Amino acid sequence: MNKKMLLVGVLVAVLGAGGGGYLWHRSQQQAEIFAAAIPVVPDLSLWPEPIRRRVEAAERKLAEQPLEGLAELSRLYHANGFFAEAAQCYTGLTQLQPREPRWFHLHATILAGYGDTGPALLLWERTVALAPDYLPARLRLADVYLKRNDFAAAAKEYRAILAGTPDEAYATLGVARCEFEAGRWEQARKLLEPLVAKTNYNLGYDLIVTVYERLGLEAQARAVRGRMRESGAYRDPADPWVDALADDCYDVYRLSLASGAAQRYGDIKQAFRRIQQALDLAPDQATLHFQLGNLHAAQRTYSKARQCFELCTRLKPDFSDGWVQYAIMSETLGDRAAADQAILDGLRHCPNSPGLHLQNAQRLVRDKHHAEAVPEFEASIRLRPNEAPAYLGLASALITLGRREEGLAAVDGALVAEPGHPLAIGIRAFNAIDTGDELGARQWLQRAKEQPRFDRQQMTQLLSTYQERFGRAFE
Repeated sequence: MNKKMLLVGVLVAVLGAGGGGYLWHRSQQQAEIFAAAIPVVPDLSLWPEPIRRRVEAAERKLAEQPLEGLAELSRLYHANGFFAEAAQCYTGLTQLQPREPRWFHLHATILAGYGDTGPALLLWERTVALAPDYLPARLRLADVYLKRNDFAAAAKEYRAILAGTPDEAYATLGVARCEFEAGRWEQARKLLEPLVAKTNYNLGYDLIVTVYERLGLEAQARAVRGRMRESGAYRDPADPWVDALADDCYDVYRLSLASGAAQRYGDIKQAFRRIQQALDLAPDQATLHFQLGNLHAAQRTYSKARQCFELCTRLKPDFSDGWVQYAIMSETLGDRAAADQAILDGLRHCPNSPGLHLQNAQRLVRDKHHAEAVPEFEASIRLRPNEAPAYLGLASALITLGRREEGLAAVDGALVAEPGHPLAIGIRAFNAIDTGDELGARQWLQRAKEQPRFDRQQMTQLLSTYQERFGRAFE
């Protein structure tokens, strides 16, 4: 007799004995639901010892505390990426504990991840019915309506959310998407403009450019595109029920991602906790110490950050980012000698690092060795030609050396790499004014006005210089 049949027999026997037992298993059918919910244990031979012990303990618990054991298995499997096994557990749990909204929600997240929006929709409808105040489930439900092109249902749910929480950014984005899909560009614009401003273009960036174009507002569309490099990437809303699963995670990569997500949400305590979980599993993984260093740096605990980056370089000397950050933290702490040595040591281990060549060039410029800095800037450009800083550093060094035309050519290279780069536009505008090229100056100043990242103080200075040079104000 296999384990599942044995469990069915035990549960039915308990029921027949009439000795109290568990209220939920009062029928043969419920016992069979429970047995069908227990997955075959996946191959855990390459996983850390703690997860193997916990799965074994949860399996043993199934006989004496069936629901607790099944819930434990569901968390362990879901948290560690065994989604089929977790979904099997949730299928049983939703039937055996039909008043617990978490089982429906967690099951739905798995199905939606596989693109099974139909079953996920039913599960989220049930979740919202059981837990109407749990905002992440309501957002997910509306999102599924949207993905299924049921824009009326999606808009209704998003607006219901906004009726209770008017500042909910994701619901505002959802309504804007519904207006966008309906081609109501002006209505979408009214929603998106305050949203992108409030979220620093993390939400709504992709939509508002198209909206402006459809409304014929090309200048506004160009201005938004100019923000692309400074705007953050889209992220899903926080979901505490899902996020809490990481307590049971033994996958280093997933814990690293969870730490990064917590940091983006502003939950710094949780970010440290998750990265420490990962380090407990992989204490010699350099990239984890690097991530911890970045966390400390973001909190301005620079000494701790430097310790992390220094350890990172010892554990993985060919990881150039570790050397880059070790040098930056040393410089931040006023230890210039250590910073310079970190750059040189880093280049010895990572000769093809564009970041280290750029740092070395900047070090040489700082010490007035402009001629020596030129080949270092050029090496950085060769290794990473799609970013502006090395071009602009090269331009500054060449102009200082009296090689003005070559320097301006480097500025043009920066504008090829990053067409809206504010500093490059400013240099070109000043050069046109300085050389008496009024037409060129007007063109560059117009580009500066359309670039939202352009420094307002610098713009004021350029306009003043333009007026002095040409005898009239720029309009």
